[in-house]
Amino acid sequence: MKGLQTDTATIVDWHVHWLPPALADALRARTQPPRIVRGPEGERMDVYREALPVAPALIETGLRLAFMKELGVSRQVLSLPGLFGVDSLPAEESAPLVRLFNDSLAGLMADRPSQFSGLAALPLADRAAATEELARAMAQPGFVGAILPADGFLTRRDAAAWAPLIEAANAHRAHIFIHPGPAPGGAVAEPPDDGDNANLRHIVLDVQARLSAVTVTLTLTDFLDSFPDITVQVANLGGSVPMLAERMDHVSARRTPEAPLPSSRLGRIFVDTSSFGPRAIALAAETFGAGRVLLGTDHPIFDTAHTLGAIRASELPEADIAGILGGNGRALLGH
Repeated sequence: MKGLQTDTATIVDWHVHWLPPALADALRARTQPPRIVRGPEGERMDVYREALPVAPALIETGLRLAFMKELGVSRQVLSLPGLFGVDSLPAEESAPLVRLFNDSLAGLMADRPSQFSGLAALPLADRAAATEELARAMAQPGFVGAILPADGFLTRRDAAAWAPLIEAANAHRAHIFIHPGPAPGGAVAEPPDDGDNANLRHIVLDVQARLSAVTVTLTLTDFLDSFPDITVQVANLGGSVPMLAERMDHVSARRTPEAPLPSSRLGRIFVDTSSFGPRAIALAAETFGAGRVLLGTDHPIFDTAHTLGAIRASELPEADIAGILGGNGRALLGH
């Protein structure tokens, strides 16, 4: 990619979100979720039953650039916050919003081509329109692919409905980032409301279970076999699969001994390090292969400094650490 830095210390963040100011204004004007509302503690994103804080760095480019300089992040691959569900609204609502996001992102990347790449947002409720928007985005400098919702890939049957869009992505040699989020028309995962560790149950256990199901769909079925020219990233270390891979192998060996072990097939996808610590990152590198682990911080939702420190403290070989921080990401941008 033109303008991409090649220094071995380059840090490339593949899981990082942005709300352009114009899109933030459009969400402030909405009367139904997803929308931005102001309360006593500042602005929050009203997403169905949840209200998520809106960090100023999510919107303000100046804060983002200062943050990147402070932590030495050379490049961010920006995407719409998929958990908000903006792209899963009915097509007549989502189409103008995602186009606004993509146009704003194209402008930012044109201004700062050495610091930002982009993943397009798509009007997911209309697959034909989504395919057209993907083509429009990929024709513009800086776009490398698109973000899609995890709930669309929980099973092989779910994934089949997305095959025409994935085929179009394959034709563009696009990168697909699968991020927690609702599929159009699907049931919205609601957090428990009885006070029993609601954040941990919803944000950690439920999200990781869904991402684990996505990883199984994409690696242990034949779904991706027809799309050899795309690359796929599953957020948050691919769910809980790194910890479960040994058990998956044991179950497979006991019940289907003629089949390849699941662990032998997991290297088809990339995963990112968002919100995890050094032990989990090291285990993911062992499970998927260190070359398949990307730096992902979920900035500004989670703490980038924490993730950078966790990678460096993982006790992986220095070459693997350098790859996760930037080398793997640079190579993927070259795809």
